[in-house]
Amino acid sequence: MSAPAAGPASQAVGDALTAIERWNPVVNAMIAVRAEPARERATELDRIAAAGGSAGPLHGWVINIKDCLDWAGVPTTAASVILRDHIPAKSAFITERLIAAGAVLIGKANLHEWVFGPTSQSLHFGPVANPWNPAHIPGGSSGGSGASVPCGMARVSIGSDTAGSIRLPASYCGLAGLRPSIGRISRTGSIAVSAPFDAFGPLARRVEDVARVFAVIAGHDPDDPFSIDTPVVDPLKTLDDPVRGRRIGVMRRWFFDDIDHDLQSALETALNTYRDLGVEIVEVELGDVELAQEMLAFRIVLADAFALHREQLARRPADYGQDLMVRYDIGERVTGAQYAQALRWIEAWRHRLHRILSDQGIDAILSPTTPGPAPARAGLAYANAIRAIPRFTSVFASAGVPSLAVPCGFNAAGLPLSFELSAARFNEAAVLQLGHAWQRVTDHHLRQPALPQ
Repeated sequence: MSAPAAGPASQAVGDALTAIERWNPVVNAMIAVRAEPARERATELDRIAAAGGSAGPLHGWVINIKDCLDWAGVPTTAASVILRDHIPAKSAFITERLIAAGAVLIGKANLHEWVFGPTSQSLHFGPVANPWNPAHIPGGSSGGSGASVPCGMARVSIGSDTAGSIRLPASYCGLAGLRPSIGRISRTGSIAVSAPFDAFGPLARRVEDVARVFAVIAGHDPDDPFSIDTPVVDPLKTLDDPVRGRRIGVMRRWFFDDIDHDLQSALETALNTYRDLGVEIVEVELGDVELAQEMLAFRIVLADAFALHREQLARRPADYGQDLMVRYDIGERVTGAQYAQALRWIEAWRHRLHRILSDQGIDAILSPTTPGPAPARAGLAYANAIRAIPRFTSVFASAGVPSLAVPCGFNAAGLPLSFELSAARFNEAAVLQLGHAWQRVTDHHLRQPALPQ
C-alpha cells in the first residue's frame, strides 16, 4: 500500500528543502536551516487544512528571515562571529506575526556582516552569490534573502533596509522588495544599524505575495519607540483595482543619467506600459536629491553604526571585516555639526517631497532601483561600490516613505533589472497596486535562474 500523498504545506517545505540542498552550495544564501521543525509545522498545518481549517492568511507559506531578526531558540548572528552563539529566548514581533499567520519558517538568511554593506560578502559566514550568475554579487545587506527566493528556497524572505538593503538585493536578484514607511513595521527583536532609519519588509517574486505578507506584519508595536500607532490600510483590498487615472512622477535629471543602457531601455518600456494602462506620467523636479546618500548613508548611518559598535570595536577589532572597519572609521569622524546638517537636510527633503506629491496629485515616483545590473565580484572596488550601488535607494530611505523595487527585465547577459516606486508616507497600498498592475501584464518575475552545471 502506497504512502498517502503529502499535503500542500508538506510539499512546499519538501520543495524548499530540495532547493536549499541543490542551491545553497552555489549561492550560500542560508546561514541556518531548520528542516525538522519545518516538516513538523507543515504536517500540523496539513492536518488543520484536511479538517477544513486554516491557520491564517499565510497558511503553509515557506518563509525565511534575515539573520538579524530574532527567532526564539535559533541563533541571531548578523553574520558576525561575535554573535555566533547568541540565542534569543524570545522571537521578534515580526517573527511572531508570521508564525501566528500560518507561515512555516524554514531558516535564516545570510547577509552582509552586521547588516552593514551592499555586497553581502560576509567575512565569517562566506559571501552570498547571485543565483542568476554566481560570479556576480546579490546586493546587500539582505543578500541571502535576495538569493534564496529566485531559486525556490522560500516563497518569501524578510529583509531589512536602512539605505537600500531590501531593494538592492531585490533589484539584483529579480524580485519585488518592499521597504515600508518608517514606523509601519516593528523593529523589536532585531539588530540595529541606525534605528530611526531601519525598516523591515518582504522580498518575493510576486508583488501580491509581498502585499499579503506586509498586511500580516504591519502594525503598531508599543515596545518599539519608532513604531507609529496609525491604522494600516490593507493593500489587498485595492491590489487588483484598475490603475487608470493614477499619476506617476518621473525625474529624469540625475536618476536617468549615467545608468546602464539596457536599464534605460527597460525604464522607457515601463513608462510606456503604464501609459497603456491609463496612468499619467508626470515630469517632476525633486530638488537636490543627489545629496541624500551623503547626508543619510555617509553621515547619519555611519555615525550611528560606529556609536553602536564603539566599545566592541575597541575590544575585538580583529573580529570585524576590513570593509566594516573602513566605514566605522568614517563614522567616527562625522562631526556633530555634520550630523546636525544632515538631519536638517532630511527634514527639508521630507517636507518638499510631501508637498510635491500632494500638490501635484502624484501617487508614486518611478526611478531606477540601482544604476544597472549586479556587478561582478571579481575586481569590485568596495569603496566605489558603497557609493555607486545605493545612490538611488538612499533618496527615499532618507524620506522615510514606502518604496517598492519591481523587476523590469534583464540585460543582454541575463541579469535582472529593476525600477522603484515610492509614495507618500504610509501609502504602501499605492506602490503595491502599481507594482502589481505592472506584473499583471509582464512576465519578468516568472523567470527562474538555472542551476549552474
